Amino acid sequence: MLQGKKKHVWIILICIALYCSSTTTVFAYGKGAKGPDVYAVQGMLKSLGYYGGPITGYYGNQTQAGVKAFQSKYGLPVTGNVDDQTLQSILWAYGNMKIAKKPTPPPPPPAPKSTPVPQPPPSTDLTVEEQQMLDQVNKERAAVGLSPLVVDAALTKTARLKSQDMDDNKYFSHDSPTYGSPFDMMEKFGITYNAAGENIACNQTVQAAHEALMNSPGHKANILSKDYNHIGIGIVDGGPCGKMFTQQFIGK
Repeated sequence: MLQGKKKHVWIILICIALYCSSTTTVFAYGKGAKGPDVYAVQGMLKSLGYYGGPITGYYGNQTQAGVKAFQSKYGLPVTGNVDDQTLQSILWAYGNMKIAKKPTPPPPPPAPKSTPVPQPPPSTDLTVEEQQMLDQVNKERAAVGLSPLVVDAALTKTARLKSQDMDDNKYFSHDSPTYGSPFDMMEKFGITYNAAGENIACNQTVQAAHEALMNSPGHKANILSKDYNHIGIGIVDGGPCGKMFTQQFIGK
């Protein structure tokens, strides 16, 4: 890691609440389907530039057209349906999508006195579910000889704010309409770092979310990155899958 410079390492990741087993069970869904799986696929395709419609969780004509465009680009059978192979390709493309180093923006003008500055919630201790997720993350790191991630109180606050914001404003993205990018959000709350990243997930339980993250190469790389030594975890009830998860990582 270079000293004296910030390195933005941001692997954009999405966790889909899949209800299939870990075997090679074949499944497919297409036009007329609805639910959290469709919601997440729409979000990934939109970020990849293959879908321009609203993220509603309903598989309509625009979603089908986006899936066909993706399948054609990646040499898959152009069926318009999301089967195992198409889903894995979407996850691979999305997990490997890199965001270019964020340029330093000019300083913003002073905010009017009447505009309140958002403040993180006062609690800094992890909830039971957040501790469970931290334990899972550090268990994976220990298995490959990496040091455990240390909980950062300020980062935990911003992670909770991000999960709550996604639920409140009905979106699933790293770019918040309230706080901007994860980098913007961290800087707004005075968090300094040499490397930074974020995982977001929509799922029903901590265990299901963790398994889905570790089954995706991009998610796994973020969790097992040697560039990070601190973490914040925010879990809130809500969203289309039951719970919204945010993992924010920094290296100091």
